[in-house]
Amino acid sequence: MASRDTLKRVDVLRHELKALRFILDNYHSGGAGRSEIPPREDFFSEQSRLIYDAIVSSESRAAAEERIHVLELDDVDIDSFLRLGGEHYYTYPALVRERAEAIRSGRLKVENA
Repeated sequence: MASRDTLKRVDVLRHELKALRFILDNYHSGGAGRSEIPPREDFFSEQSRLIYDAIVSSESRAAAEERIHVLELDDVDIDSFLRLGGEHYYTYPALVRERAEAIRSGRLKVENA
């Protein structure tokens, strides 16, 4: 985890999206099971939670991509999100969990701006 004690909201969203890309690439193929991905409440961005819900509640990756494609999210370029691969983001699910724990415990703060 970063040595700073404050994160910008945009950085939180960026890291959550990377974790979600990895999850999208691996969840339905068996590469990442439910116990290996952060729980929904570890995602602090409502936009990330909507994408998370689309992934884990869909029957397949294709169905998840369809559900994600129709989401209208202000701070997420859905086309870019779906186009990028997540194979290099394997460390981000753990980062999301670690940061969520640090935020909840007060060791890490998220800027309001």
